[in-house]
Amino acid sequence: MEWAVQRRLEDLLGKLEQKYGELRGRVEVVPRPTVTFDMIGGNEPAKAALSSLSYALRSPELYRQWGIDPPRGGLLYGPPGNGKTLLAKALAVQSDALFYHLRMTTLTSKVGPGATEVIREVCQLAASEGKGIIFFEDAHALALDHVMAPERAREAAAPLLIGLCELLDGLRAVPGLLVLASTSRPDGIESPLIAPGRLDHLIEVPLPEGAAIRDIVEIHRMRAEKLAERALFEAIDFETLVPRLTGMSGGEVCEVLRRALEGKVHV
Repeated sequence: MEWAVQRRLEDLLGKLEQKYGELRGRVEVVPRPTVTFDMIGGNEPAKAALSSLSYALRSPELYRQWGIDPPRGGLLYGPPGNGKTLLAKALAVQSDALFYHLRMTTLTSKVGPGATEVIREVCQLAASEGKGIIFFEDAHALALDHVMAPERAREAAAPLLIGLCELLDGLRAVPGLLVLASTSRPDGIESPLIAPGRLDHLIEVPLPEGAAIRDIVEIHRMRAEKLAERALFEAIDFETLVPRLTGMSGGEVCEVLRRALEGKVHV
């Protein structure tokens, strides 16, 4: 099944590339993401919120027992480098769902308003393949203001926004699909996208603080030591370290550890 989905996506991209040029790397399907919530440091409220969304895919009948429809989508927002994409992939793992990844900045830079057609085709594929999560990374790029002057961008983005809202409304009738988006610019997300029944579960992914920083350090320390098959660190003085790392993104905290170990390579 996984091979078949990959093949169908390749065929779909081949058709679209005749019109728009190279799309690989901008759109992909990940049948089995390799990240779990336990592998992501901090972000406990976001993990809890996403875990609750997984019931929409794993046990949709629970919602019907209370006379309501399962949630259909959500928006992860917060500074870059804090694991929004990793969290979305971890939700796919927990839900045993295919992961359709659309990188909106590079996609819209390539095809502009033509992104509507690409998104529609991917959604149609996802609707035919069982449980899945469609993920729009950097959804603020739908405004097209990174590729056009402001006035022209607003005009060009209007049909793109309308088309995406229509797609989201149509997916309500498709069982087993959840739509997520991420942004580091929540002010760049048009309000119709987060209207009820669309991306209406808003989940903050903030900069790590305190215990979250310690959690990130510990996870990456254990990962490095497992790879090296030996202890690499002496006892870590978190009371000294955490204040120095406060204000950094999760990705930057990881890079601090990596650079510290890289320095040992050259000793």
